Amino acid sequence: MPTAAGDPRLGEVIKAYMETRGIATHEAMARILGVERSLVSKYVNGSRSCRDMTQLRQFAEAMGLSPEIFGLLDRAEGEIHRRDVEDWKLVRQTLNRNRHVLTSVAARLYWEPRRIEGTNCLTKPGWIAPTPVPLNRVRLGLVAEADEPLFNGSETETEAVRPMASDGTRFERYSQAIRSIAQPVLFENRTSYRLLEAVFDEGGGRMRFGLTTYFDMIDICEALAHETAAAWMTHDHGERTELHELPFREQVGDLFDTGRRALLPSINTLTIRRGLDGDTFFLHRRGAASVTLAPGLTHIVPAGVFQPAAIGPWNIRRDFDLWRNMIREFFEELLNAPEHDGSRGTSVDYTAEPYRTLSEALEKGNIRAWCFGIGLDPLAPAGEILTAAVFEADVFDRVFAGLVSRNAEGEMYAAADGAVGLSWTEECVRQVLNHEPLAAAAAACIALTWKYRDQLLP
Repeated sequence: MPTAAGDPRLGEVIKAYMETRGIATHEAMARILGVERSLVSKYVNGSRSCRDMTQLRQFAEAMGLSPEIFGLLDRAEGEIHRRDVEDWKLVRQTLNRNRHVLTSVAARLYWEPRRIEGTNCLTKPGWIAPTPVPLNRVRLGLVAEADEPLFNGSETETEAVRPMASDGTRFERYSQAIRSIAQPVLFENRTSYRLLEAVFDEGGGRMRFGLTTYFDMIDICEALAHETAAAWMTHDHGERTELHELPFREQVGDLFDTGRRALLPSINTLTIRRGLDGDTFFLHRRGAASVTLAPGLTHIVPAGVFQPAAIGPWNIRRDFDLWRNMIREFFEELLNAPEHDGSRGTSVDYTAEPYRTLSEALEKGNIRAWCFGIGLDPLAPAGEILTAAVFEADVFDRVFAGLVSRNAEGEMYAAADGAVGLSWTEECVRQVLNHEPLAAAAAACIALTWKYRDQLLP
């Protein structure tokens, strides 16, 4: 289990310096070192340390000391880099193996947000509809420009989750560390829609968006998750982690304040096949080495980040639509169709097959789609647009005749007795909610759809 990264003598040196110079307060010492007072306090009490060679040299220079005081001349920079990277990889691996448990740990840090139907998916008044909203009653607005968020992941409080690069400097962003050390198969920095405002009420739903990038979200959300995992490991995998142990999470503060960070939601759709032989639904185990968000967790199908399908500014307006994003994901996840990852300049023609069939079925009522509102995964709070889609069996079976058992993001859950999907029954739903390592958004969509089953599946 890793300890706090850094030179353990730093706090002792600062304390000795303060005593010999008659410096009475951490605030005064912070002015000498050129850092915040809280950071000096953490160095002194041992809860934070520093392994950044450049930073340690600067501290030594500020105090008029030789860098030898920290043993800098005794240690090779390459060894420090190796050890720092190994510690980071261990935490990252622990995070990905324990996301379900860590989501519960993170949820306990927040008292004010509401938990959706007893799950760990958080929401707040105005972000969740009083009853399911038909998808065509959710209005979207896109603004050309929006203020930059307050935090971008380069803050001092993220140093502990940004390891040392080979050149002796610290990675500036968490996404850079992932790309260099532990890049999953699907990891592209694409233009994405940034949530600025959401209102769900009796009249429907309204959401306003600006633009951001996928890595803007990763730099905040995965850094928060990594920080939580590291603290959890220091408690020997107990659940006593407190907010004051998580400096970056504490700094981010209100998870629902869209001005503080880039909030880039995914669209999560519980897909139900309605048939005379019984209703069924679909689950998917996301590959730990394939995806960045919710790896190793069980998710509903489909689930994908809300973003344009292709590069080019004209696609930003064309693809700014919940249903268009959903139908792309249906084909990508249920049929393992090539992902529209933004690497191609070709726009998607939604009037052509196979997309046209699904849109026509929606218009005719052979597919019915609803939106419940927005939730947050407390561990990596990227944002979750919660939806459900009910397919008549003949439409589903015709369009998804080539339903796959594995796709680029993981494995589909196998059904018993050759059925298409898992039985939408109280016994099966209870089993899934109570015993599957569900992503927070998946649990919320399943619980909400079951709650409103008489309305959604009359």
